[in-house]
Parts: sequence; C-alpha cells; structure tokens
Amino acid sequence: MVTKKNQVTIYLSDEIRDKIKAIAEQERRSFSFVVEELLIKGLQTTEAEQQK
Repeated sequence: MVTKKNQVTIYLSDEIRDKIKAIAEQERRSFSFVVEELLIKGLQTTEAEQQK
C-alpha cells in the first residue's frame, strides 16, 4: 500500500550519505526508510531530553 508522504530535499556530506547507504544495504531497506527511522529516533531522543 502506498502512503502519501511529503518530499523533502536535504544536503548531506558524502560521509553521511555513504553511512546511511551502508545501513540501508545491510538492512535491505531503502535510503529514505533509513533516513526516516534515524529522524524518528533523533526526535524521540530530543523530546525525551526536553521533558527532563
């Protein structure tokens, strides 16, 4: 099932892009999926720290 998601353009260094690509290949996931998961984890961590 296709979900409607917003498209966003970001600029990444080669180092960060390569690390994300490696994770995606290792987990057999798309680059976009891995970026979204990393953002979700980062947001959860930031929100938890702000509530302290």
